[in-house]
Amino acid sequence: MKPRHVDENEWTWTILGLALLFGIFVRFIPGPLAGLPINDGGMFAVMIRDLKANQFALPVFTSYNHAEIPFAYPPLGLYLGGFFELLGLSEFQMLIWLPAFLTIATVPLFYLLALELLGNRPRAAVATVFFALAPGNYVWYLMGGGLTRALGAVFFILGLYFVHRAYHESDWRLVIYAILCCALTILSHPQAAWLLVIGCAVFWLFSGISPRLFRTPVLIASGTLLLTMPWWAMVISRHGADVFLSASQSGDLNVSVSALITSLLARQTILPFATLFWLLGLPWAIYKRRYDLLVWGFLPYFIDQRSSPLASVFLYPMLAAYGLMDVVPAFFNWFRTRKWIVEPDEVLFNRRGLSMGLLGIVFYLSLECFVHAYVIRNLTLPYPSQDMMAWVRQNTPPESKFIILTGQEEVMTDPVQEWFPAMADRHSETTLQGMEWALQGEFNTRWAQLTVLQACRDMSCLNAWTKTMDMQFTHVVVDLSKIPVDMFLSAGYSVIFDNGRYAVLK
Repeated sequence: MKPRHVDENEWTWTILGLALLFGIFVRFIPGPLAGLPINDGGMFAVMIRDLKANQFALPVFTSYNHAEIPFAYPPLGLYLGGFFELLGLSEFQMLIWLPAFLTIATVPLFYLLALELLGNRPRAAVATVFFALAPGNYVWYLMGGGLTRALGAVFFILGLYFVHRAYHESDWRLVIYAILCCALTILSHPQAAWLLVIGCAVFWLFSGISPRLFRTPVLIASGTLLLTMPWWAMVISRHGADVFLSASQSGDLNVSVSALITSLLARQTILPFATLFWLLGLPWAIYKRRYDLLVWGFLPYFIDQRSSPLASVFLYPMLAAYGLMDVVPAFFNWFRTRKWIVEPDEVLFNRRGLSMGLLGIVFYLSLECFVHAYVIRNLTLPYPSQDMMAWVRQNTPPESKFIILTGQEEVMTDPVQEWFPAMADRHSETTLQGMEWALQGEFNTRWAQLTVLQACRDMSCLNAWTKTMDMQFTHVVVDLSKIPVDMFLSAGYSVIFDNGRYAVLK
C-alpha cells in the first residue's frame, strides 16, 4: 500500500495542535494544585489595596512594607487585578488565575511571533513545541508576580510582532497596532519594556535602509511615548526621573560571556532535547545569516543580565526548530550518503522517523512538565508562616520592625520575605521587594548583603551584618528548620511565639 502523503498544512496543524493542547494544560494545572499564589505577589497585592483605597487614582507611595516606596511600578496589571477583585475574585484567587490565563495566552501568541521571524509555518510550529513545553520558561510567569510579568510578556510578543511587520509591510494599521502594544508593554512590566526596546532597535538595524524604515520607528516611538505619558509624567513630577534610573540599576550591567554560555548549556529536562537542538540550530542560524535573531537574543546578556533570560525564552525555541528541522535531517543524510543534503520540507513531512521522533519528544516534554507542576506547587507560602504572620499582625505594635531569617539566601525569591509585609502589615528590614525603586545604585549592594545575612548561623555574624546595613529592629522571625534559636536565647532574646516551624523573638 502506498503511504499516505502528508502536506505542510496537515503536518503544521498537527504539531501546533499538540503544542497548544499540552502547553495550555501544563500551564493550567499548577494553580489548582498549589491552592495559593505561587511564590511571590505580596507586593502587588498591597499595591492593589492601595489603588482601591485611593479610588483607583495612583497613590504617591505604596504602603507596602511601610518604607515609602514610590508608587512608580507600571500600573496596568495592578488595575487589571483590582478590576477582577471588584468582580468578586479574592486576592489569592486573582493572583492564581490571572497569571495562569495570561501565561496560557503566550503560547498561541508565540507561534505568531515565530512565524513572523522565521517565515516558515512548520518551523514556527516546532518552535512553539519547545516554547510551550519547557518548564523553566513559564514558571516565572505562573507565580503571583506573573500578574505583571505574564501581562508584560503578552504585550511584548504582540508588540514585537506588529513592529516587525510594520518594518516590512506598508500598512498604517500595523503602525497603530504596534504603538498600542508597545504602550501596553511599557505600562505592564519594566523588563518586558526594556527587552521590547532592544528588539525594536535590533530588527530595525537589520531591516535595510529606506525612507519608510526611518519614518516607521519614529512614528512608533513617538506614539508610544505619547500614549504612556500620563503615567510616566505623573511619576516624574512626583519623584523625579531618578526613580526610573534607580529601577533600571536593579540588574547586573556587567558584560558576562559566562552567563550567556551557562544559558546556552542549561538543561531544563532530564533528557536535554531542547538544549541539544538549539545548540545544533545556533551554527545553522549563523550559516543562514540570521544575525538579527542572534543579536536580539544575545545582546541583553551584555546590557542587563537580569532581563537576559527572558530574551532567551523566545530565541532558543526558534534555534531548536532550526536544529530539529534542518540540522538533524542533514546529519542523517550525511551518515547514509556521506553528502550534506538539506531536503525540502515536502520530503521532511513524510519522513516517518522525523515525525515519530518529534511526537515522542512532545510526549516526553509534556510528562516532564506534569512532574514539574507537582514541584512548583510547593513554591508557595508555607501554612505555618501564614499562622505566624497572622499572630504578628494581631499581637505586635504597628510600629514594630522585624528582621526575617529564613536561611534562604536568595531573598528575592523567598515567599516569606515578600508576603510578610502584606499579611503581617509590619515593616521588614530584610524584605527587598520594591526597593529597586528607592535604593538607586545601592540596590545590588543591599541584595548581596542580605544574601550574606541569611547565611549567618551565629550572633557575631548576625550582629556584624545588621550593623553594616544599619538595621533598626525590635523583633526577629526565625525559621526553626534552618536557624538555631539557641543562639538568640543566649544573647538575651525571648521567644514570644513558636508554632514549631517559625519563632518570633523579642
